[in-house]
Amino acid sequence: MKLRILTEADCRSVLDMTDAIDIQGEAFTLLAQGRSIDGLRSFATSDTPPGVAIFNPCFLRDGGGYGVKVVSDFYDNAKRGVPRMSALVALFSGETGAPQTVMEGGYLTDLRTGAGTGLAARYLARRDSSVLTIVGAGRVAANQVEALAAVLDIKTVLISSRTRSRGDALVERLLAVGGRVPSDIRYVESAAEAVGAADVVVAATTSEKPVVQGAWLKPGTFVASVGAYEPTSREVDSETIKRATCRVIDSRNDCLSHAGDFVIPSQEGLIDLASIPEIADLVGGRAEGRKSKDEITFYKSIGVPIQDLVTAQHIERRASEKGIGLMVDIGGDHD
Repeated sequence: MKLRILTEADCRSVLDMTDAIDIQGEAFTLLAQGRSIDGLRSFATSDTPPGVAIFNPCFLRDGGGYGVKVVSDFYDNAKRGVPRMSALVALFSGETGAPQTVMEGGYLTDLRTGAGTGLAARYLARRDSSVLTIVGAGRVAANQVEALAAVLDIKTVLISSRTRSRGDALVERLLAVGGRVPSDIRYVESAAEAVGAADVVVAATTSEKPVVQGAWLKPGTFVASVGAYEPTSREVDSETIKRATCRVIDSRNDCLSHAGDFVIPSQEGLIDLASIPEIADLVGGRAEGRKSKDEITFYKSIGVPIQDLVTAQHIERRASEKGIGLMVDIGGDHD
């Protein structure tokens, strides 16, 4: 039995952001059509060292294949000089169940998270949006900028971060990207100032407390929260949720039970969770996105397993066509 192993460099070589945005549309369409079956997302926590392992399985009907992504989030890794988060994706045949490919999952996660926001922006951002603010300076942030620059004419990017050194490092990283990413990129000390100047705001943090205040937002802003993923943690305050007249989620099953950005306002009696559409509803034409230029819109994403599976399958297919990856004989062919 042969297994293909793909490194981060292999994955990067076959899939870029522009294609990834269209692939998210494909993934959410499959979700809307009921073509996918998500396994139960599960968490295994560790006290010593502090961290969590997240298991995201997904299965495509009619022999379309299945896969599982395992994400490790170990909070003290910075002290060890290694990244806080890492991930691995395993893909299996939908016909035989045999393992086919194992790939590094961090790039895939960052790519599809950014691409998901880019897809949401097509429906929720003003077409004339030009100023983008990113709150947070972690690994997810750079891909958010690249994705939004791919679908909007972004002219200025403002970075707000609790740590100035990390914010400056992100500015330098983004300045080297090129393409549609603008050259006007700068760190802003005040989060309120950065958010208040923006047409598009992305919160990409693991903060337990809001980093975006609704009072800071100007009319017409599109806000995306793509970081915090626990019921007791949130990136935007309740005022943001109240002011947003169009609220969209990536997954009803996950967001409405795990995302504090919605769980907490719901507990406060501020919103009706049953009325919030998924992005699949926008893609499928069953719900409307932005309705006016002054409307504040909000998108919450904690990641849907179908995004990982479909994105990974595209990477696998392209790598196979180009002969990329290490092929390993793992045995297991006997009855």
